[in-house]
Amino acid sequence: MSSAEKKPSKVILWSTPRSLSSALTKCLSFVPKSVIWFEPYVSAMFYGSDAHVELPGSQTKDGRDIHTQTKQIIIPDGVGFDSDKCSYKWCQEQLEIDYPGKNVVFVQAKARAISTRFDAIPRGYKHSFLIRHPLKVFLSWKKAIHKVMKPGTALETFKLSTESKLPSGYFFKEMYDLYQHIKENYESNPIILDADDLLMNPGGVLKAYCNGMDIPYTDDLLHWDPSDDVIMTWNVSRSLLKLQQLDAFTFQDKAFTSSEFLKPSKGPSREDLTEDDLQCVDFCMPYYEKMYEKRLVC
Repeated sequence: MSSAEKKPSKVILWSTPRSLSSALTKCLSFVPKSVIWFEPYVSAMFYGSDAHVELPGSQTKDGRDIHTQTKQIIIPDGVGFDSDKCSYKWCQEQLEIDYPGKNVVFVQAKARAISTRFDAIPRGYKHSFLIRHPLKVFLSWKKAIHKVMKPGTALETFKLSTESKLPSGYFFKEMYDLYQHIKENYESNPIILDADDLLMNPGGVLKAYCNGMDIPYTDDLLHWDPSDDVIMTWNVSRSLLKLQQLDAFTFQDKAFTSSEFLKPSKGPSREDLTEDDLQCVDFCMPYYEKMYEKRLVC
């Protein structure tokens, strides 16, 4: 790369599950000359030499069926990467490549997946965080993970705190701890987005986010192709792509076929959740509120 050639903006978006991160990633896929990395550390967490978390459902009969089904799914040549080589060190090395000729390198990543491996955080990136109210996160997570862990059973009997393989910090403490680590070691004021703010004011919030992260912005980013063709251009493990094609793993279906940011629903109230669900919500609220106070406001 010549000294005059502009280096790409390198951006990481950290989040909890069920926080609109995949829809935002799809949106930013349409920035010209962009490179997208989709959940590399999740792949390292589940697959490869550093795997230390079992895939949801892997200890159940249905989970074993899932693994059998994924082996039968064929991903086209040239799409995605081999999950077996996806160690934390490999992820870090790939993200630190220069990517000459590109405008943006954008990484979607779950905070939980890096929580035990801060040493693998790549150099040269601007960090950002996407938060969402715990009531919305946990009701959505419960519906999604119930289909994998306890198919054919009543949703209200599913114990979110004990049956869904939550990390010890219920996602939000892991993200808050990462946020503090980034502030102390990388940048003092990383941008925080709230999912409902983005949905309520996509033009204002997305533009402010892009400006803050040195991502080229135009209003064309507010509407995009509804097909999921662009997903096949991402850097994503083939194992995650295979999971997404199974009926039980519909975690990103709406995001992958989205075409714009829609106004948020009113959302659940505490009365819509069980006492077990609320245990998770109440544990996480202090971490959410601390980050919410620092969020980007337009």
